[in-house]
Amino acid sequence: MNTDDKKQITDYFRSNIFEALSLYTAWKMLSHSKSTGVVSEQMAHRYVEVQNYHSNFFGAAERAFLVSFVMLVLHPFDSRDDSFSLYKVDKAATEEFVTSNESVMDALRALRNKLFAHRDSSTSPSKNFTIPSAVNMDKFFEDLINLYNKFTSIVDRSTTTFQNATEVKRDIELLFMNLYRGEAMRKKEIDIEWTWEKDNKKASDVL
Repeated sequence: MNTDDKKQITDYFRSNIFEALSLYTAWKMLSHSKSTGVVSEQMAHRYVEVQNYHSNFFGAAERAFLVSFVMLVLHPFDSRDDSFSLYKVDKAATEEFVTSNESVMDALRALRNKLFAHRDSSTSPSKNFTIPSAVNMDKFFEDLINLYNKFTSIVDRSTTTFQNATEVKRDIELLFMNLYRGEAMRKKEIDIEWTWEKDNKKASDVL
């Protein structure tokens, strides 16, 4: 495969990895912020409370982020002849990456193949599948970005930091805070309406 073909592939994976990392970060914010093993008990309670304001939305969003990032992050390792993959840029280095990240790759493939791309009738989601830990997924993305930059440094002498992909967590944090403020204001408005405005013994009614 010539350099132009390899550049076409790495150009695609620049956006693919960015999108996968952004979706993973969004999923991690919704999922892991509710755990006292990650944040303080006070903050975990607050994140749960905020997500419970609109539980149907946040439940669907968390699931959608998970499915999307798993599907996308496996694109670089597609072995089909008619698809883009990092194997076509450097097969040996890609195989070395897959081997060194075997446990994470196996877990992600199981999720994709048995639950997300289609539902396997012979397996139980609760018993047979686990999502890799945030520590392992963070390391996986770090290794993937290093591999990608190793390839692009040769193909077109470029590197990409992908830092912007993780800024979605700040957007979600701001969303949480705005919802928290809004709910506090809504409760205050209800309190004022029913314990003040509709009270027939308020000063303007009796004086």
